[in-house]
Amino acid sequence: MKQITLILFVLLCAFGETLAQPGARRDSTAIFAWRSRVTRAPVLTGETRPRVIVPHEQPLCFNMEFDLKITTPGKMAEQCMFVNASTGVIGLLPAREDGLINILFPELADFSFDVMNMTGNVYRYHNNKGKNNTIERWVTTGSTDRNPYTQMAGMFSGAVDLQRKGVTASYCNGRMTAMAYRFSTDPNMTWYVYGNRFPEKLHPRKFLGNMGVGYLQTDEGLYVITEFRTEGYSCRVTNIEVANACLNTTQFTPREEEFNRQVNANIVQQKQKLDRAADNNSGPCAGDRAILIDFKKEQQRKRELAMQRVQTSNAYQRDNQLAMASVMDPLTVVQEDILNAKLEICKALNSTSARSRERVGCLNGQLGALMRIETELRSLDARHSNDPGRAFGEKSKYYLQHKPRGCP
Repeated sequence: MKQITLILFVLLCAFGETLAQPGARRDSTAIFAWRSRVTRAPVLTGETRPRVIVPHEQPLCFNMEFDLKITTPGKMAEQCMFVNASTGVIGLLPAREDGLINILFPELADFSFDVMNMTGNVYRYHNNKGKNNTIERWVTTGSTDRNPYTQMAGMFSGAVDLQRKGVTASYCNGRMTAMAYRFSTDPNMTWYVYGNRFPEKLHPRKFLGNMGVGYLQTDEGLYVITEFRTEGYSCRVTNIEVANACLNTTQFTPREEEFNRQVNANIVQQKQKLDRAADNNSGPCAGDRAILIDFKKEQQRKRELAMQRVQTSNAYQRDNQLAMASVMDPLTVVQEDILNAKLEICKALNSTSARSRERVGCLNGQLGALMRIETELRSLDARHSNDPGRAFGEKSKYYLQHKPRGCP
């Protein structure tokens, strides 16, 4: 009897072990299948070609989802990055401090989705509230549909390599163990990469991703960048999943087309208004008024040239940015304010109204303040002649802080 009991016990143990093994194999098989899917990027290995995105004529679909955790001093946010590794297109939902959002839901009034690709298209699909609480759906292209942004892969451009640090870390719930590599020209920049092998050096060639993480094609093979660290910043992949997410772009109207139409119509109206003012200019202040009209006409001419440049280049080109900044230059605004103040002083001095003559003192004070602002703005231009962007920012701040109040 004891022998029969022992035999039954052994058989039960063996049977239990047999039952356990398929489960273990299924788990290993699932992880292997997952790795096989997430570690493929045909657009980087040459099996497919990067796709040009037509702003609102085709659906955008993604087959991978990267969940990210972004850390900066005193702040942590989560963000979802969708990737199509066959077409070279990535999409980014907004980073949030209150939790990850990883669903494309264009029906929401605050929907916003940034899309970019390897051919230089950089778009934002977003909603705005219109009249009567309607939702307006726009796609902002920055004119990169006609003039692609040319620095999409700039992160790894040039003769640089990544050098192995010999430190590893675990990602995606233990399904990936990545090796740390540092930038050869900056030891403070570290990438953790997952791949089939980890040689002493990696020589990058193509990148698909954003914020330092994504896919990296090197001379040594294809890798998944699971984390990027530098001083005061890190972006870590917390999970990667096979996805089937699509955005129907046909419902979004190109924002630039409508904006350009409105601006061009406004330019025509303003030119006609200035022409009428010039034709009807007369009286004791005609000289001051003519100077102001000529100044406004010149600004309209610059605005028209800037709009022409915007329509033939993309929003990321330096010349385009400088042209638009020149139209909105605080120095130009102050110069027009000065001419307006001089005209108002002339009108007050030639008025028979006692109240108008009482304004002269206030207007003279306003004119003096504006002329002092003009001097300081010119000084800021000279001080930052090699950095127009900084000059623009400091001039704007100074003007807003010191702009005199109007006269009653």
